[in-house]
Amino acid sequence: MDIIKTENYYRTLNGNRLCSCDYCRNYYKEVKETYPELSDYLVGMGVDVEKPFETMPLEPYEGIIEYIAVQYIVMGNATVFKSADVNGIHIDIANSHPETDIDEEHFVIEISPIRLKWTV
Repeated sequence: MDIIKTENYYRTLNGNRLCSCDYCRNYYKEVKETYPELSDYLVGMGVDVEKPFETMPLEPYEGIIEYIAVQYIVMGNATVFKSADVNGIHIDIANSHPETDIDEEHFVIEISPIRLKWTV
């Protein structure tokens, strides 16, 4: 993993490059406050929890929405990455994901499950 390159990647992501659907906007708004330990863990990898590469939400139900998986891009080589669990959230390398269009060495991690208030 290359934490510096990962931090730089997330620093360059702006609102124009993030999804603007209600599901993603809800995720951006709620995830850091709901899962501060997860956010801290991802920051240690250079990842901004509020800028996912891909979210996989179910439909909101009774004011809660579950994201069965959320993916993030990590720059560098995956050989030193180890799966982890942070307060019931599993973090591992994604088995499949959309094309990233990134030329540099990178990999995609997936976290699951995420349950958030539906506030959008």
